[in-house]
Amino acid sequence: MPALASMVYIRRRMSTRALPEPTPELVRSRVRTLPKRFREASADGLAAEWELRVADQAYTVSVADHLCSVRDGPAVAANTVITAQPDVWIAMDEGKVTGGRAFFEDRLAVRGNLDLAVRFQTLFRPFRRARKPADLDQLEVTLAGQRLSTYVMGSGPPLLLLHGLGAFKVTWVPLLSTLAANHRVIVPDLPGHGGSGKPNAEYTPRFFANAMLRLMDELGVERAAVVGNSLGGRVALELALRNPSRVAALALLDPALPGFRWRSIAAFTRVIPTELMAFPVPLRERWMELAIRQLFARPGSLPREVHAVAAREFVRIYREAAARMAFLSALRHLVIERPDPFFASLYRVKQPALVIFGERDRLVPPRLGVRLVQQLPDARLVVLPGVGHVPQIEAMDETLEHVTSCLASAPRGTNRG
Repeated sequence: MPALASMVYIRRRMSTRALPEPTPELVRSRVRTLPKRFREASADGLAAEWELRVADQAYTVSVADHLCSVRDGPAVAANTVITAQPDVWIAMDEGKVTGGRAFFEDRLAVRGNLDLAVRFQTLFRPFRRARKPADLDQLEVTLAGQRLSTYVMGSGPPLLLLHGLGAFKVTWVPLLSTLAANHRVIVPDLPGHGGSGKPNAEYTPRFFANAMLRLMDELGVERAAVVGNSLGGRVALELALRNPSRVAALALLDPALPGFRWRSIAAFTRVIPTELMAFPVPLRERWMELAIRQLFARPGSLPREVHAVAAREFVRIYREAAARMAFLSALRHLVIERPDPFFASLYRVKQPALVIFGERDRLVPPRLGVRLVQQLPDARLVVLPGVGHVPQIEAMDETLEHVTSCLASAPRGTNRG
């Protein structure tokens, strides 16, 4: 669950300058134009219903059979309820801010499926303008029968962002606008996670790395810089080890390395068969909230509602037996990996690597970061004081500064064609 904690409150106010007066009449007229601006191809067979609550007005937006419809009033059985003030809705409708960013700025509330809430905006053209590469898009990429739900945003050298165990692509949303200013940012749900497929497989680092290689091929990426948190960091290293020509640079944020502190449950993961997760497992949102808090050095600094949203999304996803089986398999392969052979292989990773650790990471001790940097030929370590397992959120500005500096000085990724 490491990157689940990325659901945080970010005290930055988006600009809504140069927007028309957000009257109830204007909001209603804009909502009613959504079917005309519907991007049928982006729906890709999606069937879902959203309830939009803007001030004291409610609308139901339905997508099914490649058609979109809107009606006044609350939804009977919405997959997702999105609540925003009129000025925020107009800013989103004109493509001046993403709904995901508004959510993380605490200017938009979500109940239900968080992934669908972020996807909503990608289904429509912005009001009175064509879509641009800078607009967030969501692709449902199918490779060898495996679906990879993926955000794409921006243009330029490709940059691949990989989330942690039990997390999902939404957790990178706060960073996308900054990174997409100079890169084509690609953000998948890893196999077995979020909206991606959950095949019956051994979820080894090699399995994940192969899936990312196929995704790069499908999206026309010859070589990418890769940023990974926790499990995503381990997958990034595997990709560099096995396919060095496809990786331009690495930024590893508290990567899950052999010897990390969940190793104490290695015996448990060896004994419990993956298939046991096919049986119903009691998941409680409160338990998930407590687990999420452990990922931060200062959990009390974040509003509880943010933890609650993350917990609800985790419980929603892991009600599915295939998701639980994938989680246990991935965890098993992390905790039983032998440290010495892994670290001995790292001399082959020649790419420049930035390694960032939170000083107070309770899962992966910073001493492993020291060992990692000692084994990598071209790496530097940054330890952030008073930070836990998710530095890209708990110390977002510092992390972005280090990552963007690393990317600016490293070899650039390339797109094909």
